[in-house]
Amino acid sequence: MTLDAISQQRQSLDLETAIDGGDSELKTSRQADVISRSTRSGIQNEGNFVKRGLVRFVSLLWDSFGKDAQTQKYLHKIDLFILIYVMLSYLIKSLDNTNINNAYVSGMQEDLALYGNELNLFATFFNMGYLSGSIPFQYIVSHFRPSIIVPSCELVWSGLVMLVASVKSAKSVYVLRYFIGLVEAAAFPVFMQVLGSWYTPEELGKRVAIFDMCANIAAMFSGYLQAGLYTSFNGRGGLAGWRWLFIMDGVISFPIALLGFYCLPDFPTNTRARWLTKEEKEFSIRRFAAVGKKGPRKLTLRRLGQYVLSWRPYGCLCFVCTASGGDAPSASFNLWLKSLDMSVQKVNIIPTAANACAIGSAFVFGSLSDRTRTRWPWIIFGEFIRISGNVILAVWNVNYSSKFYAYLAPSLATFYWTLWLSWSQEAFQDDAEFRGLVMAGANTIGPALGAFVPLLLFPTEQAPHYHYGFYAAIAFNTATIGSVLLFHFLSKREAKKRGRVYNEFGLTVDPSYEAELLRESGIGTDGYHSREEPVIEEVSLGQKNAVTLSEKEVN
Repeated sequence: MTLDAISQQRQSLDLETAIDGGDSELKTSRQADVISRSTRSGIQNEGNFVKRGLVRFVSLLWDSFGKDAQTQKYLHKIDLFILIYVMLSYLIKSLDNTNINNAYVSGMQEDLALYGNELNLFATFFNMGYLSGSIPFQYIVSHFRPSIIVPSCELVWSGLVMLVASVKSAKSVYVLRYFIGLVEAAAFPVFMQVLGSWYTPEELGKRVAIFDMCANIAAMFSGYLQAGLYTSFNGRGGLAGWRWLFIMDGVISFPIALLGFYCLPDFPTNTRARWLTKEEKEFSIRRFAAVGKKGPRKLTLRRLGQYVLSWRPYGCLCFVCTASGGDAPSASFNLWLKSLDMSVQKVNIIPTAANACAIGSAFVFGSLSDRTRTRWPWIIFGEFIRISGNVILAVWNVNYSSKFYAYLAPSLATFYWTLWLSWSQEAFQDDAEFRGLVMAGANTIGPALGAFVPLLLFPTEQAPHYHYGFYAAIAFNTATIGSVLLFHFLSKREAKKRGRVYNEFGLTVDPSYEAELLRESGIGTDGYHSREEPVIEEVSLGQKNAVTLSEKEVN
């Protein structure tokens, strides 16, 4: 760097020192701006017109390609290790939840003499286990590293799933499904905490959308997997095809669990990931601090009581309660097609278009919310899509194309849920444990309400034209819009009450917080960046350089 550039940096530092007792908002804004400008598009780099146009186009699909060289390398690395791992882990767990239904219709019912309500009880016992483990695992993860707890639970999960292949009665399945749900409760909330800690608001939305859409991918893949196993393995080794389905689940999950011990990095402030360099760990903390995120703390009974007595859990989970009743059950699409005397093949194949719509819309609107750096208006837009579908179905006497759209509408609007997951991570990024508790509560309340609300509003004997179900769904959709506005209002009021300000990245904090995190993490105590030597960063045309000044020069 030239002497003129260093001089400019020193003048900038003098300016900050001069206003130290003045406008704190300007200080916090500049701190975030260091990371903001370093992570903005690097499209202005040297290169011809075609190259810049290609980079711009590719960056529309995946934001990291439009960043400066350092940030691009960093994002590609955490995408490879963090995002890919959590996607694989969530995919195999979603696959198991779908496979229990496929196994039931592929010989499990006859082999185990399941002629009552056993299939629903399989889901009930799983949810009971999940509910039992959600809060305790958040307490455990606050005291021990997620990189140890989650993969360990996944190893246990793999063994339990494989044991389902050996069951002789429904009672054995009940016990196994309970413990499968129990150990699985550690995964989703922790994955959301980790994603929310390593990505900034302009990167998080699309990645959460892709992560959450693994459930739809699993639903599409499960039927093909069961068909293939039934054709190729039925009777092999003296085992029925449906038993091989659970064996394959466990076999696939074991290497994914082992991968988790290496890939899952905990949080930026306490990571021991070997795939991150010392400079990248420091860069992670700077990004972490610039958007106001707080590191993990031990979850105590006192803090848990404070959550219960505050508005926070109720403001967040109100959305989950209203959104859970806003759609007809997915099976109603199949029942409508069946009422048209379509073939069995069409009845099973056509609804897969809904899964494709869900995956596509989640990515598109996740990307849009990242670019606009806002979530709640897009969530409300998704609710209007759901309302439009339910209005058409409530009217009922419309043409085939309108009804087809109406049944696809819930899938087209699925992005509302993924955006809420991102929003809840950002609105309360000052408390890592609270974010985990919210995810645990949401992932428990949602399925619990989904277990009985459809029975009341959409009884199977009324299918496909429900007398009052679609009208009730419209009411739930409207209430969800109200809960979004309430959540937005309470979040803003909370920030104002605590004297916080917002910038393009979200919550900003005192500049000293970054130095505090670096000091607590033990990064920069020798070599490249010492604890006593502050680093001043210059960002110009997407290129970042660092100037290290001695303490005497700073003073």
